[in-house]
Amino acid sequence: MCCAAADLEPTGLRVLGVGEAVSRGVRKGAVVEIDRAAEAVAEAVDMAEQMSGLPIDSAVVGIAGGHITSQNSRGVVAVAAGHREVRNQDVSRAIEAARAVSVPSERRIVHVLPQQYTIDGQEGVRDAIGMAGNRLEVDAHIITGANTAIQNIVKVVHKAGIDVEDMVLQVLASAEAVVTEDEIERGVIVVDVGGGTSDVAVFCRGSIVHTGVIPVGGNHVTSDLAVGLRCDLETAEMVKRSYGHCLQLTLPADAEVTLTPMGYDEPVGVPQRFLAEIIGPRAREMASLIAAEIERAGPAGLFPGGVVMTGGGALLRGFAEVVQQQTDLPARVATPQGVHGMNDEIRGPHHATVVGLLRWGARSTRPPRAQRSTRSNGHETASTGVGQKLGRWIRELF
Repeated sequence: MCCAAADLEPTGLRVLGVGEAVSRGVRKGAVVEIDRAAEAVAEAVDMAEQMSGLPIDSAVVGIAGGHITSQNSRGVVAVAAGHREVRNQDVSRAIEAARAVSVPSERRIVHVLPQQYTIDGQEGVRDAIGMAGNRLEVDAHIITGANTAIQNIVKVVHKAGIDVEDMVLQVLASAEAVVTEDEIERGVIVVDVGGGTSDVAVFCRGSIVHTGVIPVGGNHVTSDLAVGLRCDLETAEMVKRSYGHCLQLTLPADAEVTLTPMGYDEPVGVPQRFLAEIIGPRAREMASLIAAEIERAGPAGLFPGGVVMTGGGALLRGFAEVVQQQTDLPARVATPQGVHGMNDEIRGPHHATVVGLLRWGARSTRPPRAQRSTRSNGHETASTGVGQKLGRWIRELF
């Protein structure tokens, strides 16, 4: 779990405080124990409060998990009579028309993300406001989540004493922190490798075209090591972080790791190549699932920016090379950009989501006060005023 508070300054976001806690009560992005998860969130928030000297009462919260699905939709409206140009109200009506897709009662729309506009048959319009026309169409990417999973996330954050105002898909927040507008324009894939899930977002021609959640992450590698080495999960996690590698033949034949397996009284030496023999198959499985998600979005040639990997699982040595082999695209591990202050505490790939949430909240609200952001294993929301809350509630009701 990670919480960060930042101040919005003319030069950008200045991080004031960061708090982290071991994730508890969450599995594969879904809450399985509300009390334990709330304790972890509260612990991270308390650390951020102490470091920043700010009381944190509301947050942008990230969301992920296998329950997340996505689809594309199109909305069509007539430009308001008497106007010769598209206005904000026309764009809002078009987006609402795209939003009116058939969603099962047990699911909720999390995001409606415009991809491109079409005005009187002219496709590829990025910003429709101010353009002349009579018929406005919008292609939108719609992301939905299970009602119960979302409600449980909200309960966790509320139980930790924090108000939840808006939810942001974790991989979208991560993309906000690690890729540039030029990369999004050219075509790029962002993969956020978390503990329980790996989230994929595909961008092309300046907009998002596909999102997917793979129910495999870094914790699965840890579990494989715990079984193969006959040790506890804590030892397996330490071994993975310190000595884990995906590519067996790149390691020296005589390199060893000393540990004490269960049932042994004395430490034993384990070849590092044996660790790679355990990790390699899982890494290739994850990479093949990532490649399958990319294929659903389109040919690899549409994404010359390659695969940008972030999240704690991306730190696994050799994993970027495995992904590159499976996808036939360049792959790199990225760290968050666009913030200053406390760079040592918030510069790793595993901080990409929380940095992206800060930037997302700053762009959405722009208040002249500290922006607050919490991450609960990839779950986030953003504060707004009472009027906005009421308006959102009325929109969801209808």
